[in-house]
Amino acid sequence: MKVIGIKQVAEKVNLGQSTIYRMISKGLFPKPFALGENRTAWIESDIDDWLADKAGKPRSLASGAVVEHDKIVRQGVT
Repeated sequence: MKVIGIKQVAEKVNLGQSTIYRMISKGLFPKPFALGENRTAWIESDIDDWLADKAGKPRSLASGAVVEHDKIVRQGVT
């Protein structure tokens, strides 16, 4: 699991930092979590899932399974 900061999130989703925080306040973007007293971050896979949802693409789980409409539709090959 990898965590990323606001600069990396903004670059990944191609949105400005203020736009991201505005979307968070409206419930339209994943909320960050506290890493410390003055540091917040996101789990990168949460951002990837948000992007996949926006693009209408299925999201992948760490297990390799693919999720569509909150149901596992394919298992990865091990």
